[in-house]
Amino acid sequence: MRLLVVKFSGLRGALATTAAFRSLKERHPGAAVTVVTTPGSEPGLEGCPIVGEIVAFDPQSSAWEVWALLSHLRRQRFDVAIALGVDALSRRLVAWSGAAKRACAGRPSWGLYPWFHQVVTGTVADPHEASRDHAVLAAVMGLGHEVPGLWYAASRMEEHGLLVEPRRYAVIHPGASREDQVFEIDKWAKVGRELVASRRVDRIIVSAGTTSSERILAEALCGLIGPAAQPTRGGLGLPQLAKLISGARLFMGADSPILQLAAAVNTPVVGVFGPSDYVRSRPWAVLHRIVRVDTTPFEGEDPADYRRRMDRALARITPDQVIRAAEEVLQLSAP
Repeated sequence: MRLLVVKFSGLRGALATTAAFRSLKERHPGAAVTVVTTPGSEPGLEGCPIVGEIVAFDPQSSAWEVWALLSHLRRQRFDVAIALGVDALSRRLVAWSGAAKRACAGRPSWGLYPWFHQVVTGTVADPHEASRDHAVLAAVMGLGHEVPGLWYAASRMEEHGLLVEPRRYAVIHPGASREDQVFEIDKWAKVGRELVASRRVDRIIVSAGTTSSERILAEALCGLIGPAAQPTRGGLGLPQLAKLISGARLFMGADSPILQLAAAVNTPVVGVFGPSDYVRSRPWAVLHRIVRVDTTPFEGEDPADYRRRMDRALARITPDQVIRAAEEVLQLSAP
């Protein structure tokens, strides 16, 4: 069976879709999946053996480029095509893909509606992105209702080259999806020093992305923690980072795609969430604890006052809260 899935999302959204792909592999072992997604999302899907082709496409491309992509898709003669994205481009690509069966999440425009064989609507029990994607594929492909964990296969991981003993280190990823999600570096430092002092772990690995600001942040954090800390210096791709995190005793980080990668490799997680969509982006199907701010507006609160309060919300989280969450996870995950 040849399946086309279209979902324009970032890396975190791509990782969320892997839960549905895990169920699809169990129900249809011979399925081969082609995914059309946003450039930069490909690494999150490369960990899924069921995904045979990843097409990175900019949704802002010209009409001619859209037509060229559509021609490529039509030549594949897909058995099933599904638009997981609710944007117009995702639906157009699926509607005109020429697949034997075409489905989409949510109601398309009246002009596209006749092109679909199945329209999946309704709410899901859990609003997490992984649950939502799974519900759509389950309705179209006859999958079970239970949503499994995210999927980054061990066979797709690559050696990271760091000299660390498995299960004797923790990984801190201080970077976040947005600047207002970054937990203060001195607070992360206190968390790292406390974990080492308590002999819960021997080393702290500080992960960083490829940008200079993330690398500088990681180097500074290592300096504050001390000699037990070691930075990745932004030199690891996602396959190497997946291997590193999979061997860790604990992953700690802010709201970011790397937090979802930790869940995908089944490493216990402590997440620090500021004013973000916690329900939709929390760690999925893995042992975790979350330290977060309450984003509920006060009754009658002015929107401008609410935004100012959220801008200061992350500062109210203390390192002691994160330490207690980490100790609880380590105790629960102890062999």
